[in-house]
Amino acid sequence: MMQKLKEMKQRWDHSIKAVLRRVSIFRRLNLSFMLLIMTAAIFLTFFSFYKYSAEIRANIDRYSSLLVQNVELKIQDTMQEYEESALTFYDDSKVIRALKENAQLYPFKTEADKNKYEENRYFVESRLYNMRYNQKYIVNVQFVTPREQYYMVEPDGYRRGGCIRNLEEFYKTDIYLIPQEKKGYPVWFDMAEQTNIFYQNEQSIYGYPNIITLGIGVYAPGNREFLGVLLMNVNLNAFSGAMEGYEAYKDGNTFLIGEDGVLMWFNPSLTAPAFPKDDLLFQEMKQDGQGIREKKIDGKKVILAYEQIPNTGVFVAYIAELAVLYRGTYRIRNLCILVLLLIVVACFIISYYVTCSISEPVSQLVRVMKKTGDGKWNARYENSGHDEITILGDRFNEMADKTDQLIDQVYLSEIKRQKISISWANARLDALLMQINPHFLYNTLDIIRWEAMYEAEGESAVTQMIEKFSRLCRMGMRTGGNTITLKEGIEHARTYLDVINFRHREKIQLEIDMQADEEAIYIPQFMLQPIMENAVVHAFDDGSSGYRIVIRACITGADLQITVRDNGKGMSREEVDQLTANMERTDLADENIGLVNVYQRIRLFYGDACGIGITSRLGEGTEIRITLPVRKHSENMEKSKGEEDGIQSFNCR
Repeated sequence: MMQKLKEMKQRWDHSIKAVLRRVSIFRRLNLSFMLLIMTAAIFLTFFSFYKYSAEIRANIDRYSSLLVQNVELKIQDTMQEYEESALTFYDDSKVIRALKENAQLYPFKTEADKNKYEENRYFVESRLYNMRYNQKYIVNVQFVTPREQYYMVEPDGYRRGGCIRNLEEFYKTDIYLIPQEKKGYPVWFDMAEQTNIFYQNEQSIYGYPNIITLGIGVYAPGNREFLGVLLMNVNLNAFSGAMEGYEAYKDGNTFLIGEDGVLMWFNPSLTAPAFPKDDLLFQEMKQDGQGIREKKIDGKKVILAYEQIPNTGVFVAYIAELAVLYRGTYRIRNLCILVLLLIVVACFIISYYVTCSISEPVSQLVRVMKKTGDGKWNARYENSGHDEITILGDRFNEMADKTDQLIDQVYLSEIKRQKISISWANARLDALLMQINPHFLYNTLDIIRWEAMYEAEGESAVTQMIEKFSRLCRMGMRTGGNTITLKEGIEHARTYLDVINFRHREKIQLEIDMQADEEAIYIPQFMLQPIMENAVVHAFDDGSSGYRIVIRACITGADLQITVRDNGKGMSREEVDQLTANMERTDLADENIGLVNVYQRIRLFYGDACGIGITSRLGEGTEIRITLPVRKHSENMEKSKGEEDGIQSFNCR
């Protein structure tokens, strides 16, 4: 079945191509251009309008959402300024102390208690008055304790601001109870009942209109004793600047909406829809917190975008009529149709001449390419213009002239480069191994040791030192550049530290943590000893008291991870960066038999993915991390004579 389908497809493809090839390239290009243009015109006219309208709607939604978000953020910033102003009151230790003392002094036992109470009350009320300084939109600031209320009082003792007429009823309201539930977090209230709570004085008939109230529960810092509620009545005009920058947008209206309806109307437009009095809609808004809805108001479809201000029951809402917002969409559609018709006519004329200018030189160039493809390198393109095809023809002619020569040059050059690279790497590896292999006359040391034992009539500290040093020399005289087992490398490091510790009363401690089979894994010779020597000389400053070196090894995937950590003086970030940069410089490897040498040997033998990492902090110590591939057989790090295909490398991940 599949074979039949494949044959049918091949026959169909062949038929289509055969029909097209009966027409010249000139006509095919013209027909293709016109087909594409007409398809685009039909698509843009009858289909893309829907997509365009959807995009317009999405942009409207984004604009509306961003509008209410920006207004909400500005209002939130304004509220935060008042919250920070309130913080200066309940963050004042003197105010808290005065409130606590007054709570303890009442009822008065002595005249001194009463005087102290009045002094504290005056201090607190003065602070309330100072909070209003340079804040023209703060109508009233009060502090209500479980027993009484504090007012704003000028320095001359004259009372300012407002008051709460009925404290007993106030104690039952949300304005007093919710700040206690929030445990010191600011809460904003917008309910209409504020007008029946806050009055300018006891004789006022009407309460403060057009306000929003900030309430914060105040607690003693030590035992979290509730002291009272700080109340700040702010005029809603404080948020009038939130729509600054949006004055030109008259297609909709922006409102500040509370539980009881519209609190504030920003830049009102009489032609735009108003916010409806709909309790169900407000409850849905409270449930969502933010969003965009499409509703019908007075028989008109409108878009409603809203977002709740944090720590309040207040929303910023934007309403606009959809018909007004889509006004320009239809004008753009009609303009697009007209422009497309003009483009079709113009493109038909242009495509004719463009097709001719392309098809003729392309056909000529194709003929020449076919000849050169058959090995006739003497075929050349005859240029007849100054366009890109002419440049292409010139470059093709140059390519035909130089191809044979370039093939020979590139081939020979690559062979030469590889041979030079191999020779250089082998020479570098030989030089590095020759640098790090110490040639000690350990046989002479053995004679000296036996002579010392004869003189001392047995083992002594000197003979032990010579024995350890002789063992270290024997390890250094290992022939060839073969890798050694991890166990041998650790033993080499331990022997080196034993030799160093002979001159110290308090020994440098060595800890070994092997999480790998140390007898089955192979590492380069003389890899750990130079790193330990760096720790002894540079990190410990040739000291020993309290110093420790920890060597850990583990296998991670296909890699062997070895860390050498000391608790020496450490290095600064600049010193670590300098040392890391030096390790990358191959010109220093010939002069340095320490860390740079080890790093260069690892990179030369295993590849650039392997190497050494350094972590250090001043006063804490240094950690050297070595990454090697896991190898379970010995390898010769010196290049054999029969290896002619490049430098061997391994991938360390």
